[in-house]
Amino acid sequence: MFVGIKIVLAKAHKNQMNHPEVQKELTDIQTFFTEKEFELQGNAVNFVILRGLYSHTDRILTVIGVFVNNTDKTINSLKTELAFHIPENPEAKLSGVKLDLPQEFLGDLNPNEGFVLHIKVLVEGLTDEKEIFQATELSGE
Repeated sequence: MFVGIKIVLAKAHKNQMNHPEVQKELTDIQTFFTEKEFELQGNAVNFVILRGLYSHTDRILTVIGVFVNNTDKTINSLKTELAFHIPENPEAKLSGVKLDLPQEFLGDLNPNEGFVLHIKVLVEGLTDEKEIFQATELSGE
């Protein structure tokens, strides 16, 4: 369980701070983190999936999530590999994602801060016309 996660923008996105849609997204996500309790892996940077937006035409699932710094140190770069799944639709294959976010992109992510990231994932075998996947409909590692 954690409390007091502050949602911030990555340094590369700070110039979008005054955009009304970005402000609304940040406010909605901050409210979500304030109202919910999460189980996070200790002393690690965790990725919390919020939702997925699927474009059937492009066969791309945009996973919206938050990287949360659940360590006692400031993080200024991040290198990770992510895999996503749709448990209720095992025939859907989602491509893996490798991220290498340098300090020029990330900036400083302090302990108990999280930054929002939209990750585009290629999808094969998803015949469902569904466009919005809730966090409970997606899994990741």
